[in-house]
Amino acid sequence: MIHMMSSKKQRTRAKILEAARRLLEQRGYYGVGLEEVAREASISRRTLYLHFESKADLLVATVHYLDETVGTPKILRQAHSAATALESLDEWVAAYGRIEPQIYDIAKVIYAARQSDQAAEASWQDRMAFRRKQVKQVIKRLKEEGLLEKGWTVDRATDFVWALLSVHTYEYLVIERGWSIKRFVSHLRTVLRRTIVKEPDNQTR
Repeated sequence: MIHMMSSKKQRTRAKILEAARRLLEQRGYYGVGLEEVAREASISRRTLYLHFESKADLLVATVHYLDETVGTPKILRQAHSAATALESLDEWVAAYGRIEPQIYDIAKVIYAARQSDQAAEASWQDRMAFRRKQVKQVIKRLKEEGLLEKGWTVDRATDFVWALLSVHTYEYLVIERGWSIKRFVSHLRTVLRRTIVKEPDNQTR
């Protein structure tokens, strides 16, 4: 009985998150309120509030739901489990190239609203903290294997890679300039190899 109730709760939560994702992509951030999400998910407002206390909670959960939908955790695990730090760095850039196109629509909606809405800002900061944590794991591994270029600390290299692998870089080069994902990933790998990776491994594969 408890299992059945838990499964029903999970299904309801998934309906809410899918509705929120769909509405955000269709209407933009300011066109979506909790009441609209409840109607889209065919549930009552009270039921929605049993799952999410605020729009901030819903936004953060929607981004995590999208990660699960596109397979972000699995993709990143594969990158982090590469045999060497260099391979992990290359795989992480490839992972970024796979994930970003699938989350871009939501990311740009939240980013556009973050300056004027606390819920959007909370969701954005949660996303950025997650991404920076993932990057730092790769950089720490480079350091541990003696491959971090002289003059870079783990934190500074993390900041650099985190900024380079941002939604803005993807937007400018792929969306605005029409780069293919293959070119995008290849050039990012080259830039990173030539800036933060110690010689003589400063070469593109």
